Amino acid sequence: MKRAFVVAAAAGLAFAACGGSDDPAAEPADQPAATEPAAEPAAEPAVQEEAAAPSGLSIDTINVAYFEQWPTPNLVGFNDGSFDAAVGAEINWVPFGGGGEMSEAMAAGDIDISYSQGLTPFANTVNNGADIKLVGIAVAYAEADNCVAQGALGVTRDNAAEVLDGATVMTPSGNVTNFKMLSMMDFLGVDIDSLNILPTDGGATTLAAFAAGDIDVGCSFGGSLVAMLEDNAGELIMTGAEQVSDIGINTYDIVSIPTSFGEEHPEAVIAFLKATEQFNNAWAADPDGSNAAIAEASGMEDVGNFLAGPTWFSFPNLADQLTADWLGGTVAANMTEQIQTFVDLGQIDSTIGDFSGSIDGSFLEAAIG
Repeated sequence: MKRAFVVAAAAGLAFAACGGSDDPAAEPADQPAATEPAAEPAAEPAVQEEAAAPSGLSIDTINVAYFEQWPTPNLVGFNDGSFDAAVGAEINWVPFGGGGEMSEAMAAGDIDISYSQGLTPFANTVNNGADIKLVGIAVAYAEADNCVAQGALGVTRDNAAEVLDGATVMTPSGNVTNFKMLSMMDFLGVDIDSLNILPTDGGATTLAAFAAGDIDVGCSFGGSLVAMLEDNAGELIMTGAEQVSDIGINTYDIVSIPTSFGEEHPEAVIAFLKATEQFNNAWAADPDGSNAAIAEASGMEDVGNFLAGPTWFSFPNLADQLTADWLGGTVAANMTEQIQTFVDLGQIDSTIGDFSGSIDGSFLEAAIG
């Protein structure tokens, strides 16, 4: 197999994330620092008037890992501090390039809450023994994470097995993007052993390689995915909807915490979940009034299809997150399936099998009241 990367699940917490930063200069996991707020927010947040700071928090500052160019409604309060007010503590937003880095930072005590961490890197690090917990669902996004082929190749579902034989593919390692790529290639009959799979540490690298014609297929998420399609005439091999209906791949990010942080500051986790839902609801009620501020905080010119038009993002509410479709059963089953796929492909040695112990719905229950 001509794989140019080494999957390090058995050796440590070395997996990349599901969502990620397109900025190669994003701060490393071991140096958390607040991103400087803009002096003037792009738009007045719709949620600000009703945001009431909860009382009784036992912590003044919460270090929250997030991804740039990944526009989510809670970032309305990123620049003006209104999200801090809703939580009742200062939020130190720390940008990361991958979900594996988030896990490492949580294990080191540098990050208290990882927002929109990829399910696959979370599962990989749990499989390696990391003491972290999944406490919520951040966002579902079948169309916002995908693999793009060079348009000149003329790849279709019918000819993919032939056209992509021996192709050069760039993808993050050990995350949902990687999982989707492998699952899609297998479904389309592409010989995975023939692929020259190159690792990447972020969407900017993939976009640059795709634009230069150095790779046949680029697998990414966020702004780099949009640019490969729109600016570089790339073509999707399969749509996100097809991956859901034909392969059964559910694509979503999670909210995770170090187990110790949840034990020491449960009220902070609860307040964060409640505030995030509040901002989600405010965005849903008035997307046009929120999207400019979200784009600015995300480092994007606009939110594109992520939050406008035929939107790619959806946000399950707190009650729905506890159902069988999410924390009540499906999430653990998805982790089992994904890690087993990596075992079957020889990329990791073994799986713990049952991931239900890494899921804690008590914070959602408390947030609902």
